[in-house]
Amino acid sequence: GVALGAEAKLIITGLAEAEGKRLIQLALKELDRLENIFSLYRPGSTLCVLNSASRLQSPPAELLFVLSQVSAVHAATGGLFDPTVQPLWQVFAEHGGSPDRGLVGAALAKVGWPLVNYSMTEIMFARPGMQLTLNGIAQGFVTDGITELLRSEGLENAVVNIGELSAMGRKPGTDGWPVGLAVHGDEAATDAIELKDRCVATSASMGTTFDGVNSHIICPVIGRPVRSRWQRVSVIHRSAAIADGLSTAAILMDEAQLIECMETFGQVRVNARRSDGSLLIV
Repeated sequence: GVALGAEAKLIITGLAEAEGKRLIQLALKELDRLENIFSLYRPGSTLCVLNSASRLQSPPAELLFVLSQVSAVHAATGGLFDPTVQPLWQVFAEHGGSPDRGLVGAALAKVGWPLVNYSMTEIMFARPGMQLTLNGIAQGFVTDGITELLRSEGLENAVVNIGELSAMGRKPGTDGWPVGLAVHGDEAATDAIELKDRCVATSASMGTTFDGVNSHIICPVIGRPVRSRWQRVSVIHRSAAIADGLSTAAILMDEAQLIECMETFGQVRVNARRSDGSLLIV
């Protein structure tokens, strides 16, 4: 199906059908609960309420945890990962990828993670008109959440894919789960890896575009889409949320920046295709 605006898939192996169906229903119930917090596509979600009012009292623990993850990734990426980019994204989307400079400048004034103040009692934006998109990390967080739910039920072997992918255990007859990596999700994979109890998140600058030319990934520093040095960047980590945030920012980095950034997080691997088609594995 679809969750948080992305394709969603769950593969369970090694169980009787009835038990598998029970776990699927548990996962769907939890997915619905988390979408009610993080979705930009449900008008009554917690995130949409925050974006509309510019403040939220008594925020749910899940949202606060994700905001703490945002802070960590924002710092590690030198500000290239910044969910307050949503006003910029809307301007580019509404004007076919080519808004005028005035509109871009006005939107850019609303961008800046340090302008988001959050605590256990309240989340508040420092400037009117600010908005968050957590699609660059919440898909990974929800993937992690469903994975932990299934693991708590005793499941050992499964694949959870809610925009980002978590591989639990192994596929029967193998040492892990084979995973294909592609620039476009609907195309054949150009590279393959094997995952066991790890997650992978992939960002591709031209995977989605506003107009066939301008990438949907906007640099929060300069306020516009950039021509990436990468066809795609895939980040592998034990946390799908961390992999998600890092891959989103990595597509905006040069090679030296990417390598330095990944070294700040432990146990990170990178599999990336440069714009010339050559492969980088770190």
